[in-house]
Amino acid sequence: MWGYCLGLVEIRNVKSKGFTLMEITIVLTTLAFIALAALPVLLEIHRQAYAAMLHSSQSSLGTALKFFHAQSVIDNAYGQEHVHYIDRHVKTRKGMPEASADSIRALLEIDLPARGYSKIDVPCKGSDFCIIGQQHPNSAHFVALPDYQFLDKSGVDRVVYIWPQGYTLAEEACYFYYVNQASNDSIVRGYVTQGC
Repeated sequence: MWGYCLGLVEIRNVKSKGFTLMEITIVLTTLAFIALAALPVLLEIHRQAYAAMLHSSQSSLGTALKFFHAQSVIDNAYGQEHVHYIDRHVKTRKGMPEASADSIRALLEIDLPARGYSKIDVPCKGSDFCIIGQQHPNSAHFVALPDYQFLDKSGVDRVVYIWPQGYTLAEEACYFYYVNQASNDSIVRGYVTQGC
């Protein structure tokens, strides 16, 4: 009696049995293609982040060196072997901080190993950065700097390398550096990001 007015159709209770294997395969394949398409973008963002971190840390070193130089001038400490800088003693060479792990550690406020130096062929771990200093072209752990030639190869000019956690200095070009060119009373600093 009600059926002819409302045009009711009998609706059966259909039980859902879940997704078919074909539907799951299509969804997973689509997600895999999206992930593969996004991977290069994510890797490039990761590389750019490490490059920016190295550039920022190297700039911080530049600022610290300017403050150190100002402190040396104020204290008339050009010829001294040590300069007192922010509650630390920094060993100098030709008026600027020597290229040692201890001197750079005293200048920078970044997470470096508390003492000693890091192995260059093992991924950096335990701190945000690893460091090794007092290197020169004839030393055991020397890594050539791109676009830089040491003026003196006898060991007067020295370099310190700082590289981020997860990287090795020996195999990956992802670090910043400071060179004390005692042979001509100057310094060089820079960064290398090709391997980040």
